[in-house]
Amino acid sequence: MRVRTSLALLTERRVGLYILIDAAVLFSAVVAGFSGGGTAPEFYPMLFFVPAFAIALPMMADCVAVERRAGTIDLVLTSPGSGNYFERHIVSVALLLVAQGWLTLAIPWLLVERFPLSGPAIQIVIVTLFLAAAALNWAVRVRSAGGAVVLTCLTCVAFAPWFFSNPIRPLDVQHGPMSFADYLDFVRRNLILAAAAVVLYAYARRRLARPEMLIT
Repeated sequence: MRVRTSLALLTERRVGLYILIDAAVLFSAVVAGFSGGGTAPEFYPMLFFVPAFAIALPMMADCVAVERRAGTIDLVLTSPGSGNYFERHIVSVALLLVAQGWLTLAIPWLLVERFPLSGPAIQIVIVTLFLAAAALNWAVRVRSAGGAVVLTCLTCVAFAPWFFSNPIRPLDVQHGPMSFADYLDFVRRNLILAAAAVVLYAYARRRLARPEMLIT
C-alpha cells in the first residue's frame, strides 16, 4: 500500500503514462539488442540502465521537489513520524526497479544464451541502492528535480568503472561457471559501490537532520 501511495505521489497520478513509457523503452531495448547481434551481455545495459535513467531516476530525484511544488515541504519535515518520509518514496521506486531488472534478466537468459544469474541479480540491487542514495543526496540539496537528475548522472559517471560494469558472463567454452577469483572480483567491484552508497546516504541524512535547510 505504501509503495502504491509513493508511486502515485511521485508520478503525480500519471502512473499509466509511466507504465507506457517503460514498456516502450523495454520493447525498444529488446529490438535493439537482437538487431545488435543478440549476445546476452548486450541486453544488460539496455534492459536495466535505460529504464533506470529514463524512468526511475526522474521519479527518485523528484521526491523533494514534488513537496515544494505542492507547498507541503514544511508540513512533511515537521510532522511526527516523518523521519524517513523521503527514503520511503525512493525505496518504493528502487524496489520496482530491482524487480523489473530481475524479470528482464530472463529475456536474454531464455531467448539468447545461458549465464549465471546470481551475479547480475546481486549487482542490480547494489547499483540500484547507489542510484537511490545519490538521487536522495542531491534531491535534498538542490531545489529542482532536473538539477538532482543531472548531478546524480554525474555521480554515476564518476563511479563509471563500477556502476556501469556488465555482470553478465555467458557460459561458453572459455567461460565456465564462476570461479573463486570471479567471485572475489565481483565482490570487490560491488563493495566499492555499496560503500559509496552508504556515504551518500549519510550525507543525505545529515542534510535531512536540518529541515530548515530544505524549507528555505
